[in-house]
Amino acid sequence: MNTISDISQIAYVELVNSQKESVLKTKIKLDKGLGDGDSFLPTTLSSGNYKLIAYTNWMLNNRQNTFFEIDLTILNPFQKNLNLISDSTIVSYQTTAKKDTENSLLILDKEKYSKREKVSLFIPQTLERGNYVLSVKKIDNIPVPNYKNNSIQNQNLNQNLTYLPETRGELVTGSIRAKNETSAVSSKIVTLSISDTNFIYKTTKTDENGKFIFLLDKQTNNTVVYVQLSEADRENYTIKIDKKQGPNLSSLNFSKTTSISAKNLNAIQERSLATQIENVYFMQKKDSIFEAPAASPFFHPTEKRYILDDYDRFRTFKETIIEIVLELSFKEYNKVPSLYLNDSRYNITQSKEPCLVLVDGLQIQDMNAINDFSSTQIESISVVSSPYYYGPKLFNGIVSISTKNKDFASSYLDKNDLTTRILRPQPDKIYYQPNYQISNYEQRIPDYRYQLLWEPNLTSNNIQQEISFYSSDITGNFEIVLEGLSEEGKLVRLTKTLLVK
Repeated sequence: MNTISDISQIAYVELVNSQKESVLKTKIKLDKGLGDGDSFLPTTLSSGNYKLIAYTNWMLNNRQNTFFEIDLTILNPFQKNLNLISDSTIVSYQTTAKKDTENSLLILDKEKYSKREKVSLFIPQTLERGNYVLSVKKIDNIPVPNYKNNSIQNQNLNQNLTYLPETRGELVTGSIRAKNETSAVSSKIVTLSISDTNFIYKTTKTDENGKFIFLLDKQTNNTVVYVQLSEADRENYTIKIDKKQGPNLSSLNFSKTTSISAKNLNAIQERSLATQIENVYFMQKKDSIFEAPAASPFFHPTEKRYILDDYDRFRTFKETIIEIVLELSFKEYNKVPSLYLNDSRYNITQSKEPCLVLVDGLQIQDMNAINDFSSTQIESISVVSSPYYYGPKLFNGIVSISTKNKDFASSYLDKNDLTTRILRPQPDKIYYQPNYQISNYEQRIPDYRYQLLWEPNLTSNNIQQEISFYSSDITGNFEIVLEGLSEEGKLVRLTKTLLVK
């Protein structure tokens, strides 16, 4: 118990309303059981009681507890009715600054701070080795009930496992359906493309029922996927991507009332105003997103790459192939213009089928779509001039075309392809932090942050750590919370209060 599992690489977090409907869903990438993410709450959400649930595919096989849950109350200040009640009927909750955790290890360099002043927080080396989350946020005057969270206790799995664990990455499932009874749905090659600088191209084969599974083990920020049959009779089929199955929410219990004292209306309005100001300056305070690390294509290093800036430019792609890429030739395959690769060593064509043609990772099965494509928009052409096994299919070589803007897929249309969006894991982020010592520009921007610091990946290695951040234009008591799990599985929670005057 309380040990980190490395079974799954993907976690799902959902916000569920009192009607037991999922209103917000996020996919989190896990590394050895750890991951983090964030979501903006849309202004369309109604005030009320909600549940935040979290789970993995593997957890859905649990007999009783398929997800973690915690209660939340959301107040939408843009709605006219907040269900305010009189002060005489409100239940009293603790709203003052909480007493610091006994024998807290958190140390501040000062007792109180001014607006926009640097704060230095020290975490001694005596903190147990482990992984922690560090948060510094304003203690609101709005009362908050002591909600309970429910952790999974029963680890017994169903005998018949329904959900495959995502041990190596995301799983995308779907099926094909024949338009007529004479077309078989088994053993058909299906491909998936996500066009990007580090494109994803996957192939798989359908089972006897026409079902298929893709494993996505590379991170990209693009959510648009292109799925197609790599078959000569692909027009005889339709493709469908399965809707992601979540846990059964019927057992969730919600509080029937959502009320707040009328005396807290000012606090709600102040918080709402601060949020609106922060949103106005969102572009100046954006979080930094880590770009996915550069990754070589699946056929590297067997390819020969032609960088077109090294040659005289010809007008179209077809002219470029004829004049520059000597390994390629145009022929017809099933009455459709196709590209073939010749093996120059033996001066023979590898097989009757054309080669695999990719443009920014998108498979092209009709060369009419790119024959007249302007060569000025092409950055490079990579060629694998020998047979290449990828997934369940042997390709007669590979031609991979990379455009300068990596946007070819946005203008490509093929009625036989399925174009859709899927939920992708959130990219890694560095959360915005102002630095008033070196930036005169930031001095002129309003700072109404209620959350002064959010560090979701704090690691303790028995060394003293100093963590610095700045207070904002908001005064009052702020709560510092450090919580997480030690390497021995011990739950750790430390708190301290920070005063800004």
